[in-house]
Amino acid sequence: MQRFATSGGSILFALVALVALVALALSAPAVAEAQALGRLYIEALDGDGRVVPGLTPSDFLVLEDEKRVNIVSVEPVGPMKVALLIDNGDRMSQLAALYPLRDATDMFLDTLGPEHEVALFTIARNLQRRVDFTMDRGALKASAEDIFLDSGAGTPLLDGIRETWERHYDGDETLPVLVLILTDGPENSRNYSDAAYAEFVESLIADGVMVNVLQLSGGSRGNSVGSSVMRGYARNIAGNTGGAYETFSAVTGMAEWMRRYAERLNAHYAEVSKRYRVLYEPPDPRGAQISAGARPGVDIRLFVDLRAAEQ
Repeated sequence: MQRFATSGGSILFALVALVALVALALSAPAVAEAQALGRLYIEALDGDGRVVPGLTPSDFLVLEDEKRVNIVSVEPVGPMKVALLIDNGDRMSQLAALYPLRDATDMFLDTLGPEHEVALFTIARNLQRRVDFTMDRGALKASAEDIFLDSGAGTPLLDGIRETWERHYDGDETLPVLVLILTDGPENSRNYSDAAYAEFVESLIADGVMVNVLQLSGGSRGNSVGSSVMRGYARNIAGNTGGAYETFSAVTGMAEWMRRYAERLNAHYAEVSKRYRVLYEPPDPRGAQISAGARPGVDIRLFVDLRAAEQ
């Protein structure tokens, strides 16, 4: 049996951080019981570099600080479940972005792999679900054509992300992804203290949610304090969850940016779909180092999350 330990470098650092985050998350009363389980991602390849299918808990060994743990489940990373959140509020209206916004949504849906479910939401004033998770690109495009800009409405970024995850995901998805098209308008969520914000981001990381943000910026209003808060939150959440954060300044480039975003997600999925998600019962107290092995003939690499290897 081959054995690989995360005994140094960025993987060990990420593991120590993740252990701390899980401990913090478990102290919150609203956290689901399933989150008490340890989580590990294992890429399993044969001698020719091909993914080994059909592996089960009996094919793996997992240890925390040399203590063997009970593996609860082993499952392949499934297709992405993508929530597309569109800011259709006051700032988008001022930038005359309605038709580019619709075109960008169509481009994203045309480019994203057809195996992935997508849900469509608008986020101005409050979160509104337009279409629930589906692979029916026609239904999603038809709904996008019905999106209108809500002049006078602000954008509750943090509240929108929280509500999307808590109300519209089951919580057991192997690859939950949020993609937001935002403006540089002010953040209109309820007030978050530093501690509440940190706990919120930690919960997203612990749940494996990847948040990607594409932000349209233009004109002097984008330099306001409220706009700076929006940018700071968007950049920080994307960075901490392994997503991408990018800005652009011309509405005419929105569709091309969304095509690139979809291609990036396709490439990300092609890489991480080689992994298995392994859930296990961790020891008490938690270890600072994790190692794993697999049955003969299976070469493995360990990951603590679903970030691409180059990240």
